[in-house]
Amino acid sequence: MPRSLPLVATTDDRANDPAQWSPGEEGHSHGVAFSTVGCRLNQAETEEALASLVARGYRLDEDGAVRLVVVNTCAVTRESTATSRKLIRRAVARHPDATIVVTGCYATAEPDAVDAIDGVDLIVTNADKERLADVVFAREPALAPTPAREALVDAGPEDATRRLHTRVSIRVQTGCDVHCAFCIIPTTRGPLRSRDAGEVIGDVRRRVADGVREAVLTGVHLGKYGHDLGDGEGLAHLVERILIEVDGLERLRLSSVLPLEVTPTLVAVMAGDPRVCRHLHVPLQSGSDAILAAMGRGYDVATFRQRVDHARAALEHVGLSTDVIVGFPGETRTDFDATVATVAEVGFAKLHVFRYSPRPGTRSADTMRDDVPSQEKKARSRELIALGERLRDRFHASLIGTELDVVVEIDRGDGWLQGTAGNYVKVAFRGTPALIEDVVRVRLTGLRGAIAQGELVGPA
Repeated sequence: MPRSLPLVATTDDRANDPAQWSPGEEGHSHGVAFSTVGCRLNQAETEEALASLVARGYRLDEDGAVRLVVVNTCAVTRESTATSRKLIRRAVARHPDATIVVTGCYATAEPDAVDAIDGVDLIVTNADKERLADVVFAREPALAPTPAREALVDAGPEDATRRLHTRVSIRVQTGCDVHCAFCIIPTTRGPLRSRDAGEVIGDVRRRVADGVREAVLTGVHLGKYGHDLGDGEGLAHLVERILIEVDGLERLRLSSVLPLEVTPTLVAVMAGDPRVCRHLHVPLQSGSDAILAAMGRGYDVATFRQRVDHARAALEHVGLSTDVIVGFPGETRTDFDATVATVAEVGFAKLHVFRYSPRPGTRSADTMRDDVPSQEKKARSRELIALGERLRDRFHASLIGTELDVVVEIDRGDGWLQGTAGNYVKVAFRGTPALIEDVVRVRLTGLRGAIAQGELVGPA
């Protein structure tokens, strides 16, 4: 029978291939595999857990069997819950001899459901996720490598924690106090909890020393970083300190910031240093004031427009992306048309469209009738997705002739490379694979489907 770890109060808050583990054979470390679904914060926490395990003698690799599998789950929608369950079952089937540990929001929201999945050995809730290695080893001492084996771990450039040199997510806070009607995250993540700025700066400094080109600040409610510590402009002040105190940092990116936290102070800090990426992901969710009020979002369309218009005026070539939910309870065609009009007027560079589905444990699921038919939700989703593609192409076309700094990430083959510009535009251009992980300057020349096309100018 699977064994659930107790929920213990603490003070803070794609599937990878298997790693090698050869028991009793000198020179081999324990193998660990990770499978992660969900937000950038989940990705950052996976990186932290991996680093902690590597420090204790584990290794992430592409060959061999694994001793431990960690599935980091999500529960923000019914679809993400279903994906989490699929990843858990896949981990059990692929690694029948490994210890299967499930953590994340699904494990926290529905531990009994996770516990019932055959093959799950341990559950670590979000309250214990930061010290996952310690908790697992305390409950399963046999999984802890011996000190002699730990000493054999190679900490050179092939180390698993150094496998990503282009972009890494850095956790700066967790928890949320907004309690939107459709969202379970305040339940699974708890109240606002900001990390000490010195710890965050230390994390960024270490990753830059490892060769990371771009650090992404992330959290459940990133824009409220520092609010629980009495600093209403905490995120802006953190960005300022990172820019001053971290030598060698090439790019700093913010993940998602709610409109009320896109403050003039934050925008001024972003505009004052070219190392801060000209990209803002500002969730809209609806262009109807009535639906925003029903969702409990705490802002109206006029406020949203004012904040993003100010950011666009201050940040040259800024890429604006957003999230929109269609088919929320009570959404009429008039409400949806208002959303379409708002999205078109703002002119987002990227649009993430979600069809509403009731999430058990949320206010909308418990007190509101899911009254928009499924087919209508699908039709509204298709309409918005098509609009988003047109707006993306328009934004890319507006950049033709300009030069952007691009972090080179992949070799697409046939002499084409691909990377990401500071404003989050994906750019393809001709170059040699030796440029991968470098930052280069590219002049945009046209469109290549969803990817902008350019020509290499030289180093950034």
